[in-house]
Amino acid sequence: MVASGEAYMQNLSIEYIEFRDSLGSSIHFLNLEDFASLLDPSLLSMAIAIAFIASAETLLCATAVDQMHSGARTRYNREMSAQGIGNLFCGFLGALPMTGVIVRSKANLQSGARTRVSAVLHGAWLLLFVGLFPKILELVPIASLAALLVYTGYTLINVQAIRTLSKFGRGEVIVYAVTVVTIVTTNLLIGVLAGLGVALAKLIYSTNTLQVSMD
Repeated sequence: MVASGEAYMQNLSIEYIEFRDSLGSSIHFLNLEDFASLLDPSLLSMAIAIAFIASAETLLCATAVDQMHSGARTRYNREMSAQGIGNLFCGFLGALPMTGVIVRSKANLQSGARTRVSAVLHGAWLLLFVGLFPKILELVPIASLAALLVYTGYTLINVQAIRTLSKFGRGEVIVYAVTVVTIVTTNLLIGVLAGLGVALAKLIYSTNTLQVSMD
């Protein structure tokens, strides 16, 4: 709010949140011609890639959130089923795919949320503001949102967990470092794949150099 007020009072020429169309005009229902594109190999490969990325992000988010509270644990099968059904409706409406987001979940927990209703209310508030008060949201500088994301990411760093990880050897630290650096410099999918690749290479090396002694 402070950043928005300061930018508005000084009339700064910076980038703000922008809504080019109304909420209703952004909805594009599928027609029969769109279904013919389902046979396009490039479209299918892109859909599979997006599904994999969204699933990985949701699972990672759920695992991280479970470590932040002592309440009910995530039921991964139900989580994936719900996301699949939700993305099915998103596709019919021409909307972007939905996925779990650690920033939103952590913000809900820090605000005192105890149940999954907080995620529903989060979406309801967004829908309310986008539908009824888009001009207010357009006063928010994009830089302030970026700063919030950076701060939230910083608060997610668990130094104690890194120290504990180092007790299992340098190999685990290398896997962790490669995953983090690759995610930050590229994207989540490539980072996860890079981490899995390094972990697999470490496992193969450990298996080949395994020494067994019998007394």
